[in-house]
Amino acid sequence: MKIFLQLVLFLLSTTMCAQQKIPSKQINENLDIGAFAESSEDQSLLKENVFSVKSYTSDSNHKKSEGKKVFEGKTLYLKNHTMYRKDGRKSFRKEISASGLSTSKYYYNESSGNLVLKEDYYDREYGKSHYSKWYFYDKNQIISEEIGLEKNEAKISLSNYTKYKVEDSASQKKIIVSQVGSDSISSPNNIYIFSHENLIKISPLYQSKVQKLSLLNGIYKLDEIEDYVVEGRKVYFKYDKKGHLISEIWYNQKGLENKTEFTYNDDYTETIESHYHLLGTEISSKNYKKFDQYGNITFDQTKYYDGSIGSIEEFEYQYDKEGNWIVKKRFYSEASSGIIGKKKLTTVETREIEYYTKDSQQKNDELPQMPEIINKIRKNIPKIAREKDSYLDEKKRAIEANSYDAEITVKESDDIKNFTPKYWKLKEIAYGNLDDDENEEAVAVYEMPNIDREDTEQILAIYKKQNGKWKITHQTSSPLLSSQSGGMMGNPFSGISIAKRSIVIDHFGGSRDKWEYTHRYRFQNGDWYLIGSSASFGAPCDYWVKFDYNISTGDATYSKTVENCKNGEKKVTQSQKLNKKITPPKMDEVTPGNSTFKFPNVKNEIYY
Repeated sequence: MKIFLQLVLFLLSTTMCAQQKIPSKQINENLDIGAFAESSEDQSLLKENVFSVKSYTSDSNHKKSEGKKVFEGKTLYLKNHTMYRKDGRKSFRKEISASGLSTSKYYYNESSGNLVLKEDYYDREYGKSHYSKWYFYDKNQIISEEIGLEKNEAKISLSNYTKYKVEDSASQKKIIVSQVGSDSISSPNNIYIFSHENLIKISPLYQSKVQKLSLLNGIYKLDEIEDYVVEGRKVYFKYDKKGHLISEIWYNQKGLENKTEFTYNDDYTETIESHYHLLGTEISSKNYKKFDQYGNITFDQTKYYDGSIGSIEEFEYQYDKEGNWIVKKRFYSEASSGIIGKKKLTTVETREIEYYTKDSQQKNDELPQMPEIINKIRKNIPKIAREKDSYLDEKKRAIEANSYDAEITVKESDDIKNFTPKYWKLKEIAYGNLDDDENEEAVAVYEMPNIDREDTEQILAIYKKQNGKWKITHQTSSPLLSSQSGGMMGNPFSGISIAKRSIVIDHFGGSRDKWEYTHRYRFQNGDWYLIGSSASFGAPCDYWVKFDYNISTGDATYSKTVENCKNGEKKVTQSQKLNKKITPPKMDEVTPGNSTFKFPNVKNEIYY
């Protein structure tokens, strides 16, 4: 019996080891590499050996397209043009949208089949840009490095560097993904663990911290997510035998949180997606979809728990003999107060499809010469990143221990940059004349030490040059907002300058509604005082308010402009002037946005 058990264990172990020889293609395709997914995303959507597809649409957002045609009395505009290899992966794609033109080219190693380069060209209203990603593989054809470059005019610079390290064992194959940004700073590693028919993805910076997948019909399907968006939340997925999702259930630390269920008819041409509310206990809505024999959607509508119904979206197709659609029409029936309105045609799309024949030759563009900077990046960036990571770890320890300079301690130097305390970040320097003598002055803004862009104070320092040396004359945090008080815009500090013997500081922030502050300070009566301020706020294509206050003279102005972007109209709806003298506040007593001004006929106070 003992010998029999040993034999069984031996067979199991050797079988498991053999099963770890996961094909490199399977590994590469499941490392969440964008270009790999993009290159092959149409393989399951197009039937037979497609060589080229030109897509046209009646959507007016594509009016800038040079190519157009007339179909059933409608003008259609070229939406995109894609060319494919014989294996179904892309070799070329051009897209035309309201923002401009984008072109992508894909280059492959013909012996291994691996993607080695993807180039992206953008021609938009705000300018042209060129990005490229180069891919390198180990002897087993598993990706080992990814280098992203950005080219502006004649300059080529690093966009990102990613290293894929393979760790093999008898029971699993682990891929450790280390990414370095253009600033040569590393992100936390992502880890992919491939084992017997399973895959675990660990991604510290993503919404799904841990994902567990298993092979089903040759495709990795997501089974479980840990710490989805918030810590402690788990999401579970279940599938039927053919790999179709039948449930997605969320649990938090208190129990059931959310649930979605999917049901299908026998041939999967009809689906019902049921969403639950009240912590996943009651159905809130059901989404009904229908598909034709080719798997293309033909009907979409949602019905709600209170009996109300959503609008209907429908599609009609015409197919070629290979089973690919060549005409697609979208119809929309709007729902209002429980009544479905008239079915209206909204969009028409057509496709011109060319196929490979037995005599066709695959078009392979010649691989561009690899830029010289690539070899320098591969050699130097890992070392630079390690040094920066070491510095950042040291900085983090210093911040946690509160062992860093709280103010500038250097008294004089021949270079202003030498005043920067360790772990501080120098944001900007401006030079000019702040008084009547011949000696030059300078002002500098610093960001205090912080971890992972936490909110922190920002410091203004004022310098004067005497006998060839810079000396610090004043430092304060009062006239600068903290580093994360700009809302969605992040750091609100947007510039500093010296003009008319005054220090001018600009701030900018907001989200949809934006705001701007400008404050002007001058040295007088033995100290620095606020002598003027401007404030603007509002929302694009809605309204914009401008306020200016000359504290030295007391003159203040206000205007409100209403903007209609659809017709390009701008109209000043209110304007006022007022003289109101106040005692100029000292710089060290000013907080941008905390002071108020009231005009007699303006409803709200102005904050400056």
